[in-house]
Amino acid sequence: KGLKAIVVDDEGADPIKYTNKDEFFKLAKEFNKQLAANPKTKNNQKYGTTGIVKAVNALGALPTKNFRYGSWEYAEELSGEKLYETITSRGGEGKTGIPCMNGCVIRCSTVYPDENGQCIVSTMQYENIALLGSNLGFDNLDSVARLNKEVNDLGLDAIEMGCALGVALDEGLGKFGDEASCMSLLNEIRRNTVVGRMLGNGALVTGEVLGSSRIPVAKGQGFPGYDPRALKGNGVTYAMSPMGADHTAGNCFGSRNEVDPLGTDKQGQLSKGIQIQIGTLDCLGLCMFARGPLFGDPSLLTGIVNSLLGSDFNEESIWDMAVKTIKLEREFNIGAGVSPANDKLPEYLYYEKLPPMDSVFDLSEEEMQRAII
Repeated sequence: KGLKAIVVDDEGADPIKYTNKDEFFKLAKEFNKQLAANPKTKNNQKYGTTGIVKAVNALGALPTKNFRYGSWEYAEELSGEKLYETITSRGGEGKTGIPCMNGCVIRCSTVYPDENGQCIVSTMQYENIALLGSNLGFDNLDSVARLNKEVNDLGLDAIEMGCALGVALDEGLGKFGDEASCMSLLNEIRRNTVVGRMLGNGALVTGEVLGSSRIPVAKGQGFPGYDPRALKGNGVTYAMSPMGADHTAGNCFGSRNEVDPLGTDKQGQLSKGIQIQIGTLDCLGLCMFARGPLFGDPSLLTGIVNSLLGSDFNEESIWDMAVKTIKLEREFNIGAGVSPANDKLPEYLYYEKLPPMDSVFDLSEEEMQRAII
């Protein structure tokens, strides 16, 4: 509809009023203390979100060469450990442990420098490395960083462009692992050519124009850095959540030790529960990396919210806001033409085995429906 932006003018708005300021800051202090002590927080401070590259690769879920494989022999060269080593050894403008905003305890942002210590791009995230790295056949972080910078400069999403480029390379428009090929394709977007407009519209349009039978999308959105054949809970999230292929809607990777990622049961309920948890954080404006202390002790979450707003949430009702929001999102989708008929994954995932686990996406419709909120 041509909508470009929504501007909210806060002039004359009332400042935040605490219902119980002392209680709020007491609980907030405890929250920050627990968050800072969390091992995952310390890992994020050192490696950013790239600390999971090797774990996803070991799981067999790392997107590789347009999602044809679930592991990459050069994953070590794209890992968080390699990122940290490169940034610290090159020095200059390179940094790790950068807060995205004042007061952030997690500090998962990075600045990735070139060999002369000059910034190439900030920040290098797991998703960017997975989709612009292994998914395009790259074995080094420098190439990924340069592609990431170019995608950022074009104002495009790194995940979507990684998927679109993967499809294009798979269909012969370039070579996997060839930086010049990928840069040339991105330059088509900059020049606004026919090929550029195709790529700029994302993976689905790129695949449809090229006649591909392997388009890694759900609800028109490119897959993030987890192949659903090896992490089936995420496949449920991609297909059944209103947001489509979006790991931030309900990423099941963190529950891989509780529910078998390759199993055919418990996946629907797992995805549903995580969608509600993450949806609650979204409603409250909180980062998903803050979930450890809050989900470990929901009374801490309700206490913080109630002492600020004067509400009366308890450990059951606090999740209701997410349930209502997700239902509203589904209603919006239906009104926009995205119906339950779109609650599905690409057909090739159901029959094409994913090495090295040789798994397919084989959940029953009954299991998928368990994720409906």
